[in-house]
Amino acid sequence: MKIDVKRFLIYALVAVVVVWLLISYPLFKFASVEFIKSFIVGSLISVINSIIGIFILKQGMAKSNKEFLKLTIGSMGIRLFVIAGVIFLLLKVLNFEIYGLIISLLLFYFVFLGVEVLFLGKLTTKREF
Repeated sequence: MKIDVKRFLIYALVAVVVVWLLISYPLFKFASVEFIKSFIVGSLISVINSIIGIFILKQGMAKSNKEFLKLTIGSMGIRLFVIAGVIFLLLKVLNFEIYGLIISLLLFYFVFLGVEVLFLGKLTTKREF
C-alpha cells in the first residue's frame, strides 16, 4: 500500500480552508487580537504535526508490522512531547493567550485526525486482498 502524500496534503488543505471559512467570521468579529494570534499559532502547530505524521506514516508503510508500530507510536510520543514543550514556551515565555491556543490545537488536531482516518480508510478499501 502506497501513501500519496500530495493527495493527503490536498485533503488537509481542503479541511483547513473549510474550518477557517466556518470559524473566521465569529473569530474576527468577537475575539481579541491576542486570542486570534494564539488561534493562528495553534492551528499552525497542528498543521506541522499532521504533515510530519503523514511523512512518518509513509516511511512506516514500507516496514514490517512491528517496526511500523514502533515508528508510529514512538513518533506520536515524541511529537506530543515536542508540542507540550512548544505550548509551555508559548504560554510561559511568550505569554500567548491560553484559550485560543488550546482551542485551535484541539480543533485542528481532531480535524486532521479525521482527515487521516478518511484518507487511510480510502487506501485500505482500494487495496485488493
